[in-house]
Amino acid sequence: MRLKLTFNLENEHFPIQYRKNIMSFIKLSLTQYNEEYYKRLYNERDNIIKPYTFAVFLKGAKFKEEEILVESKKVELNIAIADQEIAVILYNSFNHQKHRKFSVDKNSMTLENITMLVEKEINENQVMIKFMSPLIARNRQDRKDYYYSFNHEEFLETLKINIKEQLKITNLPIEYVDNFKIETIEGKKVITKFYEKKIEGTLGIFKLSGNKELLKYLYQAGIGSKRSSGFGMFQII
Repeated sequence: MRLKLTFNLENEHFPIQYRKNIMSFIKLSLTQYNEEYYKRLYNERDNIIKPYTFAVFLKGAKFKEEEILVESKKVELNIAIADQEIAVILYNSFNHQKHRKFSVDKNSMTLENITMLVEKEINENQVMIKFMSPLIARNRQDRKDYYYSFNHEEFLETLKINIKEQLKITNLPIEYVDNFKIETIEGKKVITKFYEKKIEGTLGIFKLSGNKELLKYLYQAGIGSKRSSGFGMFQII
């Protein structure tokens, strides 16, 4: 399921690290609607793999050092969810928040509309995509994180490790990842500040090749690391 949530801002000022606020909104929505599901997806002890990702679009945005000026006062939150049961819970949770103010630093945003988007079919073993939020390929060694963008020699193998981790909550064979390929059509390295870290990632247009079921799952759940924090969402072009 793919959803588009449209918010109105109280004023133009929006935090540069807005992903934290979006994550807080998702958590609040779940907590108030279905605390059982919140506990299934979030707890302080475990890093729970989640079957969804999101991307934010800010119309008329001007990026400053410490904030974003959103002249339109509109925030568009796109969410892709692979698990149908969780998708229904999230949809109902968000619907419960409609027309309620949600505090965002020195601002607030109010959910005005929820649209269910039509998913595109994947009928072949390759697909052209454009990233809506940065793709993160992360390799964790000796308690340290290493991030690789598309032009790094360790990018593909690291991304495959991340995808295999994703598949642990699915019934898809891990072996599907062995034949997965990503080809750069028009790539761009980006640096995103996330909490206290600066993370290297990738945006642009790419061609994905591999098993159709794997490609479908990546389309629905996002690809790579930190997906539920607002990374790795793409659209088919």
